[in-house]
Amino acid sequence: MAKLSISMQGIEEAANSLGYRPGSVKHKAVWAIKSYYTSEESIGSLSSIDTDELIKQIWDLDDSETSKIRAKRRNFFSVRSSIQKDLKKLAEQGGNSENITITDANIFDMTEEAKNSLLSSFSSALTSREMDIDQVTDILSALNEFIDKWELEQGDDAPEDLLSQLKQLINKAANDFFSDTEGAGSPDQTEAVDDQEEVEEDAEEIELDEDEELEEVDDTETEEESDTEEVEEVDEDTEVEEADEDEELEEVDEIDEDTEEIELDEDEDLEEVDDTETEEESDTEDVEEVDEDTEVEEADEDEELEEVDEIDEDTEEIELDEDEDLDEVDELDEDELKAVEEHRRLKELADNFDDFLAEMEKGYNAYVIVPEGTYTIGTRKDLKSNLELQQFEMPEVYMARYPVTNSLFEIFVEQTGYVTTAEKFGYGTVFESRFQRNAGSSVWKKSAGSQEVKGAFWYQPEGPESSLHQRRHHPVVQVSVEDAVAFSSWIGRRIPTEAEWESAARTDMGYRYPWGNKWLDDACNTEQSGFGGTTEVDHYDSYANEFRICDLLGNTMEWTSDMQEMGLGNGAVRNFCVAKGGAWNSTKDITISSRALFRPGFTSNTIGFRCLSELFL
Repeated sequence: MAKLSISMQGIEEAANSLGYRPGSVKHKAVWAIKSYYTSEESIGSLSSIDTDELIKQIWDLDDSETSKIRAKRRNFFSVRSSIQKDLKKLAEQGGNSENITITDANIFDMTEEAKNSLLSSFSSALTSREMDIDQVTDILSALNEFIDKWELEQGDDAPEDLLSQLKQLINKAANDFFSDTEGAGSPDQTEAVDDQEEVEEDAEEIELDEDEELEEVDDTETEEESDTEEVEEVDEDTEVEEADEDEELEEVDEIDEDTEEIELDEDEDLEEVDDTETEEESDTEDVEEVDEDTEVEEADEDEELEEVDEIDEDTEEIELDEDEDLDEVDELDEDELKAVEEHRRLKELADNFDDFLAEMEKGYNAYVIVPEGTYTIGTRKDLKSNLELQQFEMPEVYMARYPVTNSLFEIFVEQTGYVTTAEKFGYGTVFESRFQRNAGSSVWKKSAGSQEVKGAFWYQPEGPESSLHQRRHHPVVQVSVEDAVAFSSWIGRRIPTEAEWESAARTDMGYRYPWGNKWLDDACNTEQSGFGGTTEVDHYDSYANEFRICDLLGNTMEWTSDMQEMGLGNGAVRNFCVAKGGAWNSTKDITISSRALFRPGFTSNTIGFRCLSELFL
């Protein structure tokens, strides 16, 4: 039998299976919550965890740092949302067998979908005739304990209608089962009845015998209640029907001519009837003052009464096509309608590009969420080319895990016939490395320079003698900012600003490097790696940052959409394009804050790009 609630073992399994790197924000968040679970008893007793207390644990803050705590709240909610998505995926993969999630109260609990599925499966198990008395008894006890615990945990938010129906469903299944058992003349008949009574007593079940009153049936009073209630103000049109001695009296009040009378047999379950007043409700409800201006419209048999409150004349009714994703549209103005249309357009572009990709390429076109929050960018170094140290309010965005690869760019060129800037100019800049490791030997030069090489294009990065052989999953190079914008627009996205790029790279921890604050020699492709050129974009996957974004430092610099003015002397000023990170020929003094300025139209074998979107496409 499946478990009806989460357990310490299930929490441990889910937390470990997430596989977050120790010290990462999401790892700290999960284990901060887990620290409140010390025993199986704590699962039932813990109803919520204070958000600020978790923030202090995750970001190592104390009570005096109230401004920092407030600033981190948005970060925390975004991190929690990301963990919830990871737990859902983990459950689909079998690593979260109890379907555990983190609720809005910051506690572990089973997902609502899993609860509903379990209740449905147990209802089927109860009505099965292949089970013995002991199994049914155990299931009934467990079910009622589960519902009571659920009701206690939900408190005022407990769905009374649902709980009432569940209890009725359990009782009906139990009565059917035991009735069938008695009718079959089972030798264990007496024992079965005793077990049934014990289960009902322990679980506080509501019996549906003829002599007892039905309690709290939503929006419907039963016939027994009608016997004991005083009939008041019966209209002339109301007919009272006398029931036979063997039937319960049913009282029918204020029945419209078009209303059909529905008789409930003794063996039928009472079902909840929405938007329709029953006869018993009509007896007990007071008729309140009706203003003269109020009109009561009679609904046709096939129509449901809909409540319409204060609809302004300017409100337009908008019908959503079946293929639209939007769940709720409230008084959309012209700008919002344009935004919806733009979202659909970008989604279509992204889907079209994805359709061109083979399964292997799809992995290199993956995007991850960068949570909304306050991020630290820039540096204290006082250089003209540096970005000033500052705080940046980052909206939620979706950043590509990897730089655009040669294989992805090739699809773009094939489908559009696009001609890159380098191809138009006829040349690109080619850099050489001072250090290169070859088979059995290494080459070290005192200096390395660069030169403009004719025929150095994206498909032959170092010139006519080079090619993309065995470089399909290397980052595309010899592309300008203009080329990067063209590609990203074609797939429904854009390239990031410098602030967005650096925020996503440093994460809300503000690290100097994607992996932390300490330099690691083997964490990225720089000069000392000895490759003498680019590597696959996933070569250093194990050193991805907190958001799982890879290849942010080394391998290639990456274009941003920002420009910076620089004085050239004699009053002349020129705008330069900003590239972030370091490349395969950089020394190990690079950090995430490192940047370089290049003239518009510049291309080389050291600069690529990645894409970003504000919307999930």
